[in-house]
Amino acid sequence: MTRWVGRWIILVGVIHCVFGTFIFFDPLSGIVRDGIWNAVNEYAGRPLAFWFVLFGFMSILFGAAVDQIEKDQQEVSSFLRYGFSSLTLLAIVAMPVSGGWLMVPAAIGLLLRKAKMAEHIDP
Repeated sequence: MTRWVGRWIILVGVIHCVFGTFIFFDPLSGIVRDGIWNAVNEYAGRPLAFWFVLFGFMSILFGAAVDQIEKDQQEVSSFLRYGFSSLTLLAIVAMPVSGGWLMVPAAIGLLLRKAKMAEHIDP
């Protein structure tokens, strides 16, 4: 089986971080300039910038975990497959004009991975 879903999620996370760094440069640099500790909530624009970039890093970590599962040719749990797919759907419904669509291939890939794993186990 081709190992791509985790790597796709990592790529989307990297894009999210890079894009976020450019569009939120001023708020993010303000957070760093103020020492990070308690430097987010009391300033306009900083919470959105923080969570935007943090989501990118969380996507990279999740993608790395999925990639390791794919590398070991193990099954992704139903909880992760359906949970990730549900969150992707929620992101698209709540914000149709967003990058949430970039996670659709990975969500479909995780759902189809279960079917392909079953084919390899039970011919």
